[in-house]
Amino acid sequence: MLGLARCSFLLGILVLGRFAETKKLPTADPSVSVAVYDDARLSSDMLRHAEEEATRVFDKAGVSTVWILCKSNGEPIPDPRCQDVAAPTHLALRIVQRAWKTSDSIFGVAFLSEKGTGAYGDVFYDSVEKLHRDWNVSLPRVLGHVMAHELGHLLLGSNAHSRQGIMRPDWHGDELRRASMGALLFTAEQARAIREKLSR
Repeated sequence: MLGLARCSFLLGILVLGRFAETKKLPTADPSVSVAVYDDARLSSDMLRHAEEEATRVFDKAGVSTVWILCKSNGEPIPDPRCQDVAAPTHLALRIVQRAWKTSDSIFGVAFLSEKGTGAYGDVFYDSVEKLHRDWNVSLPRVLGHVMAHELGHLLLGSNAHSRQGIMRPDWHGDELRRASMGALLFTAEQARAIREKLSR
């Protein structure tokens, strides 16, 4: 009886041990925080919906986002997190009315070093608004996608443009239809590269 009891006890340990090995604790998605400077003086609803759209794009890539409003209606907001910009986990995005020297077919710019790293980007609101008018796509949705695109440059580095997905260099009918359906996203390879960069 003792031998049988001992075998049962050992079997129980093996089963429990095996269960403990296979049961993995959930891990949090890598995260990026974004300091937003609204120089275009957008309505709070417009900005909130655009951030929600960009959040959805990053959620699909397995990345969580934290948005920090640092300037609104022309006034800076005294949030200490606005001073903590450091690539790649804390980025800054400025929404300006228009670009000074580029055409209205350029929707934003990411400022990258020669090494392809950077923490600051601009979005050109007039160009986004024109895209909305020309293609009759929701303005907050287009703005959110452009914000995600410029943040994608900061997270993916130089040569981040691709032939498909949200990192295409130019958007036309097909891309905007996909954006309107919530299907203009980072490719699987880009999503993996972003997660790896934020997890280092």
